[in-house]
Amino acid sequence: METDTKNWFIKMQDTLNSKIGEKNITINDIAKEAGVAKSTVSKVLNEQRGVSQETRRKVLKAVKKLNYHPSVIARSLKSKRTKAVGLILPNIINPFFPAILKGVEDVAIENGYVVVFCDSDDRKEKESLYFQIFENRWVDGIIFSGITGDKQEEKYIRSIHEKGTPVVLIDREIEDYFTNVVMIDNKRAGFDATSYLLKLGHRKIGCITGPQNIKIFVKRLEGYRRALEKYNVDFNPDLVEEGDLSIESGRSATKKLLKKKITFTAIFASTDLMAIGCIRELQENGIKIPSDVSVIGIDNIPLASLVTPSLTTIAQPAYEMGVEAMNLLIKNIEKRGVLKSKIILPTELVVRKSTKPLK
Repeated sequence: METDTKNWFIKMQDTLNSKIGEKNITINDIAKEAGVAKSTVSKVLNEQRGVSQETRRKVLKAVKKLNYHPSVIARSLKSKRTKAVGLILPNIINPFFPAILKGVEDVAIENGYVVVFCDSDDRKEKESLYFQIFENRWVDGIIFSGITGDKQEEKYIRSIHEKGTPVVLIDREIEDYFTNVVMIDNKRAGFDATSYLLKLGHRKIGCITGPQNIKIFVKRLEGYRRALEKYNVDFNPDLVEEGDLSIESGRSATKKLLKKKITFTAIFASTDLMAIGCIRELQENGIKIPSDVSVIGIDNIPLASLVTPSLTTIAQPAYEMGVEAMNLLIKNIEKRGVLKSKIILPTELVVRKSTKPLK
């Protein structure tokens, strides 16, 4: 396996060199230019002792003149570090995830790491493939936000983690297995969204939940129910429909609610995209937002402020999630500080024009 990995890195280095189209400067070239032995150049580049200041100056001058960049590949083979981390996200088209990617990349670059990003397109087979690639190739750690949270996902995470590769999960948890997690309090988010509608006087509140095989959406539904309970409102399962997180599924779930002929004055959707789909479907049925029905979501994606009416939502700090996840991963890679943490980031109610008090 180690030989295969080395061959893979060497092939990657050759590909990069050929694409750049430049002569591959070596330690031999530096040694000739500086008039010193290769071993001396190696000592200077690795900041080792036993080299005079004058010789060190000559070597560094040659490095600058020849525009020499030490091979990351070669160094990684010696140190067993690549300064590369894997990032698997479920759907980069979803406006929530680019901010996470940006947060991860900003911290990575600042600390000398590169990010190998993989988009699973909400497809389990692609997700499994990426796990296998990262497990068999050299990345120093993995940041992961999954599709379903099913047993196969958990199996890959456990396997990689137990082999010594640090893993940080974003907005996902594994039951009875403690690893590094960065997330929000999803039950609280569902509770706060529903409570806001209740404070506006609404009592007949529909809910478009996310897939119930994903724990965070189970928690958001629990938050919805807990808010109803606090305000002494009976839970009606007929007012709940499930979506797959897309705009179209928000429309489909809203159609189902309308077909039931059950009166509702507000809808809580577990994501902004489903909330936007809900608004579109209501509007196409002649229902005015928020005069007839108030709608609230969760995420605060950029599109939330651009739709008409603009969407009231519970803001998730997506960029900060990426930042915290990468910082936590680096601590684990470099074994600094607390190596296992569960970081809960705060959410915020953002009031816009899709909600209003019930008359």
